[in-house]
Amino acid sequence: KWNVLQECELHSIATRFGSIAAHDRNSPDEKSGFAFVNCTVTGTGPLYVGRAMGQYSRIVYSYTYFDNLVAQGGWDDWDHVNNQNKTVFFGVYKCWGPGAAAVGGVGMAKELDFGTAHPFLAKSFVNGRHWIAPWDA
Repeated sequence: KWNVLQECELHSIATRFGSIAAHDRNSPDEKSGFAFVNCTVTGTGPLYVGRAMGQYSRIVYSYTYFDNLVAQGGWDDWDHVNNQNKTVFFGVYKCWGPGAAAVGGVGMAKELDFGTAHPFLAKSFVNGRHWIAPWDA
């Protein structure tokens, strides 16, 4: 269940609260998650960029522009007590825009370096060497 969205425009129409992605894994070894690469997030808010549906949720944004619509804290643990142990993996890498400060380096989110972000940028994240043309990734 790999979900990679590349060069997408995500436009929120939220009037109360919205969320871009919600994810759950049964264990930290399960190979699933959301990776947003080179996207644009605009619209109305407030908007959470990710929600933890369980203890091992994994969502990463890289090279993404965030307009000024991100909710306070940017991320939502969906009130799961288990998430207090910080087993979720929410990360950002080289994101920008007026809403980017609310997404990165706060609460559960981690500012990633290239080494940590690279697996979510590479074709190997979705086993893409077997089905993505070299010029597409």
